[in-house]
Amino acid sequence: MFVRIPKLLNDQALARIDEILAEAPFIDGKKTAGAQAQKVKNNLQMDRENTPDAKEVEGLIAQAVSRHPLIRTMAMPVRVMAPMIARYEVGMGYGIHSDNPFIGGKAGELRSDLSCSVFLSDPDSYEGGDLVAMTDLGPQKIRLPRGDAVIYPTGTLHEVTAVTSGVRLAAVTWMQSRIADPHKRQILAEMDILIQGISKAMPDSAEQRRSSKIFGDLARLWSVD
Repeated sequence: MFVRIPKLLNDQALARIDEILAEAPFIDGKKTAGAQAQKVKNNLQMDRENTPDAKEVEGLIAQAVSRHPLIRTMAMPVRVMAPMIARYEVGMGYGIHSDNPFIGGKAGELRSDLSCSVFLSDPDSYEGGDLVAMTDLGPQKIRLPRGDAVIYPTGTLHEVTAVTSGVRLAAVTWMQSRIADPHKRQILAEMDILIQGISKAMPDSAEQRRSSKIFGDLARLWSVD
């Protein structure tokens, strides 16, 4: 499941993020990578400990992810990790890898069911730097407008190709879903979309009430702590 989220961040949020990142220090991204990822990771990450407004940037992105109606439908997130802000300069990329199944420290660890990449740079401002997902149909290039995002299963093999000109900025966060099984999650997402259609076509109808009840019963049955 790959879902594009158009305009996750509005112009006001993007402008504030730009303002903060313009003054933020960045450190070697390998410092937050595991042993395997260190072999293929070549980027910079915002040094959150030395960025005074780091929590504001993280909050703007995490809240947008948590509250977006399409993400709530498709991902049913129960927890959203504070995002990492990545910077790719010329020659930098991130080789083929999959994200860790559990992310965060002991106090805030979550099971990473879904990843979310948020595009912070205008795609015309840099060359290369494509997010490429390895799918059953072969490699799929994902290059979205500034402010858009894509969510995808965390276990997906993917890479960021080397930047050849300009600078690519992106945020990455992870979600733990209320529904761990991706097939059950997809069924509930399709049911939710169906219920939304019924609610518009037949508001306050027996069909609306019945379908909502079935959705709730399945969500309770399939949810995990």
